[in-house]
Formats: sequence, C-alpha cells, structure tokens
Amino acid sequence: MRKKVVKGIILLALLVGITIFGPYNVILEFNETNAVQRVITSDKALKGLKIVDVDYRGSDTYFIQTSDGDRLKNFIVMKDYTSVMNGNWKVFEQMPEEHPF
Repeated sequence: MRKKVVKGIILLALLVGITIFGPYNVILEFNETNAVQRVITSDKALKGLKIVDVDYRGSDTYFIQTSDGDRLKNFIVMKDYTSVMNGNWKVFEQMPEEHPF
C-alpha cells in the first residue's frame, strides 16, 4: 500500500512540474489577461495604449480593445505556430468596415 502512495505522489509531482515548468503553461490558458501580457508590453502597435478589455476567442486568438484618449482601437492577437511547440504572436489592428481595402 505504501509503495502505491509513493508512486502516486511521484507521478503527481512529475505532472505538476511539467505543467508549471514546461513549454505549455496550462495556467495561462485560464487567465487571459496574463496570457498575452508579454505581447502587450513588447509589441510596437500596443505601446502607450491603455488596455480596456482582453477577450479570449479560442485557438490562441485574443481580441484586445485599447483606448488612446477618447478613441478606441481594436486588435486581434494570434499565435502563429511554426512547429508543434514553437510559435510567434502576431498583432493585427482591426480596420473599420468603411475601409476601402
């Protein structure tokens, strides 16, 4: 009985260690504001803008609403995977519907 408990504790510790220190952080999946915090602070398009709302849209895609004084700007942030474990974040500014393009 004691061996089963020890094996269970070791397995649990291994799973927790992989979850916390591994390349895929499950905790960030549930906390959408922190998940894209590095992107928000490092991207040139979002510098100097106040973040109003961060909304997870699924499949590593976030809708970010910012304010610049009285103007609201919307951004789409997506993770573009180059392999199974590696990906880069891309930021796109949402254009108004009356845009000619």
